[in-house]
Amino acid sequence: MYPEGGCAFRVGLVQEQDTATARLRVTFPDRDQMRSWWLPVVVPKTQNDKAYWIPDIGEQVVCLMDEHDEAGAVLGAIYSKADTTPVDSGNKWHLSFSDGAAFDYDRGAHVLSLAFSDGSAIKYDAGAHALSITLASGASMALSANGASVAIDSSGNARLTSAGLIQLGSGQLKGVARLGDQVTCPAGTGAITSASTIVQAE
Repeated sequence: MYPEGGCAFRVGLVQEQDTATARLRVTFPDRDQMRSWWLPVVVPKTQNDKAYWIPDIGEQVVCLMDEHDEAGAVLGAIYSKADTTPVDSGNKWHLSFSDGAAFDYDRGAHVLSLAFSDGSAIKYDAGAHALSITLASGASMALSANGASVAIDSSGNARLTSAGLIQLGSGQLKGVARLGDQVTCPAGTGAITSASTIVQAE
């Protein structure tokens, strides 16, 4: 039975992908496993702005087909008992990938989270006005602009460089002291022995 106008919704399984043209071939279990011709996938934008994401082989999709099941379009994928939702919330926009990466925004908690497949993560809590960046063991980070840079290498060493002045608080940083360096302090000359201790010279 087809509704007035000669079109019908059909639920099927993706059998083939044409990734160059964003088209799929779909089989319909309710039509004795009949396989469709190439069907375009409906996306939000294709002209000046472009969106692209193709359902996987075996993914359950809803199609809009003509009365002869010869032409149509894939409207999108749907959840099922086999493929369940990744979150259970009316406040979340969530996107997750098969390699473990995920993007999540909770409008109720005002928290934006970005997780990477290696365990690294970026999180901003707008309620607490707090930004946190966590890198996986062995990862490195670099931030640069206008000739200045802050870098942390995979061993945990940090480097701060600048094309101009470096300032900490209200004072200009003249140089960088390392463990064992001789420094001048109020009581005389001493050596740095730890990150928080200076041994004064006798």
